[in-house]
Amino acid sequence: MHALAEVDFHNNDLEEIEEGAFDNSPNLVELTIFHNKLRSLPKDIFRKSPLLETINICENSIDHLDEGTFKGLTKLKTLHLDNNLLTTLPPQLFNGLNALTDLNLQRNGIKDLTDGIFVHLNNLETIDLSKNQLTELHNIFEGLTKLNQINLSGNRLSSIPDGVFSGTSLSYLDLSSNQIENISPGALKGLHLLKGITLESNNLTEIADTSFGDLKQLSILSLRNNKLESLPVGIFSENTALEYLYLSNNEISKLENGIFDKLARLTRLHLDNNRITDLESGIFKNLNKVHSFDIRYNKLKAIYAQTFAGLRSLTLLTVSKNPIRSIDCDAFKAFPFLEYLSIADIEVEDLPPHCSSSLKRLHSLTIKNSKFKQLKKGTFMGMGKLRNLYLTESHISFIEPGAFDGLADLYALSLYQNNLSEIVKDMFIGLEKLDWLTLTKNSISSIDPTTFELFPNLRYLYLGSNKLNNLKGTEFTKLPKLSYIDLSNNDIMSLPSEIFMSSTFLTHLLLNSNNLKTLEKGSIPAAPKLVYLYLQKSNINEIKPGTFENFKSLLNLDLSNNTLKHISAEMFQGLTVMHSIGLEHNEIRDLNPDVFDNFPQLKRVRLEGNKLDVRIMEIMKGKYPELD
Repeated sequence: MHALAEVDFHNNDLEEIEEGAFDNSPNLVELTIFHNKLRSLPKDIFRKSPLLETINICENSIDHLDEGTFKGLTKLKTLHLDNNLLTTLPPQLFNGLNALTDLNLQRNGIKDLTDGIFVHLNNLETIDLSKNQLTELHNIFEGLTKLNQINLSGNRLSSIPDGVFSGTSLSYLDLSSNQIENISPGALKGLHLLKGITLESNNLTEIADTSFGDLKQLSILSLRNNKLESLPVGIFSENTALEYLYLSNNEISKLENGIFDKLARLTRLHLDNNRITDLESGIFKNLNKVHSFDIRYNKLKAIYAQTFAGLRSLTLLTVSKNPIRSIDCDAFKAFPFLEYLSIADIEVEDLPPHCSSSLKRLHSLTIKNSKFKQLKKGTFMGMGKLRNLYLTESHISFIEPGAFDGLADLYALSLYQNNLSEIVKDMFIGLEKLDWLTLTKNSISSIDPTTFELFPNLRYLYLGSNKLNNLKGTEFTKLPKLSYIDLSNNDIMSLPSEIFMSSTFLTHLLLNSNNLKTLEKGSIPAAPKLVYLYLQKSNINEIKPGTFENFKSLLNLDLSNNTLKHISAEMFQGLTVMHSIGLEHNEIRDLNPDVFDNFPQLKRVRLEGNKLDVRIMEIMKGKYPELD
């Protein structure tokens, strides 16, 4: 035991460590006892382990420590006491721990710390006091000249005393999730090396214009989730190194022109979830390095030509959830490098002509919950690099031929939840490279059989929640790469035999929530590589022998939530490689225990919610213990 250097007792049920437990381990360097049930430590437990460098006793139930617990540990560098039940700490607890660099006390119940409790920890670099119950800070960081990081998040602090962090070498300070109401001019005094501070989730209503004056090297500032209504125009005037600024989830209604003038290095600006009604022209004039700008959930009513002037490096813009009634296309000329644009809940009825010509580098465009009723020819002309187009939850009922002109490289198109009633051939001209098309939740009742001839590369097609009931059979024959098709939530009673004739790569077929009723051979045309077939909630009351005889590759079959009363092996003839079958929530009253004997690879059967006798269920479980 004398040569023992590491001891690890983590994840046991230790309730006690006997006094002298480590007396025969003078060479012990690392001790791990986290996630046990310890309530205390013997006073002199480490007296004969002077070489200890790391102690981890987190995730126990320790509610007190004696003053001399760590006496003599002059080489200790790391001490983790987090996730215990400590409410107070003896004033001299850390005396003599001159080598300590990392101290973790988070997730205890500490209510108060006496002045100078850490004064002897002159090599301390990081301290975590988060998620305790501290209500005020005394002079507890005095003398900690090497202290680099402090985490005080999740306490009950209502104010920050002036100069409380003076004399430290802080580069990161977390004061989030407290109850701080204001930041006085002296609260952060002397923090010349600070690079990051988070003050989010407090009760801040005001910040003095000089509060951040000493933070010359600050690069990250988060003021999210507070109650700020306004900011002094000079608040960031000394923070010329700032790169990330988060002002989200406040009550800001107006930003003064000049507030961002000194932030030439800023790359990310978040103003979402405020009450901003207007952005003054020129407010972003010096922000030519910002690449991400979020102003969702505000009260902007218009986008003017000069609204975003200065944001020339922007690649991501989110202006969703604003009551925008008008858009000046010249506004987009400010973004020669824009790649991602998201606009939702706007009140304009279409994208003004030629807006797209200013968005030549755009890769992804989302327009959600708009009042668009139609897409006109050339709407997206100029967006030659667009790969993803999402026009969802709007009122689009008509698409002019040529609406998608210029989108030869488009990969994904979503028209989810609009008012389309039919699909005609000329609707999608120019989308030869389309891989993914969503038309779910429209009112589509007919599809021109030649429409999908335009999509030789389409693999994913979503037509669920429409009004389809009479497919002609040739709609999908020109989709040689189709692998996934969703026809759920329609009124389909059967499918033409040739409908998947060319779908040699089809693996997923969703026909759930239709009106199939009786299944027989040919009701569902087979595809040679079909693996998943979903038929739940389709009013199926009978399956005739031979229905699935050509489904040689099918692994998963879902027939749940139908009205089947009888099950026989003949119903599933041909499903030789089936792994899973869902028959739950039908009306099955009787079942032959041998029904699945001819399916050697079957691993999962769902039968709950039927009317089977308990004895049959017990026989099934005994016969097939691996089945659910």
